[in-house]
Amino acid sequence: MRTRISAHVIKEYVMASGCRDCSTCTKPGLVKLGQDWMVGFLYLCTAFIAYMVKKGGMRHCPQCKHLLSNHARRADGSFRD
Repeated sequence: MRTRISAHVIKEYVMASGCRDCSTCTKPGLVKLGQDWMVGFLYLCTAFIAYMVKKGGMRHCPQCKHLLSNHARRADGSFRD
């Protein structure tokens, strides 16, 4: 017998995968939506050159895939867990 996973369950799983140190993960939903629209517009205007620079030239968090520069850190450089 196979178990089916509904889209609702998958959405809850994705929502729970964010970092608590990440300023992008902790923003309200409406702010995230506006940011997503603006970033999409930026990528469209620059013919995805900005996307290539972001994905290829910057460091990302292994947990949430956002930029590491958006994560809160202590004075010694470690993450604020």
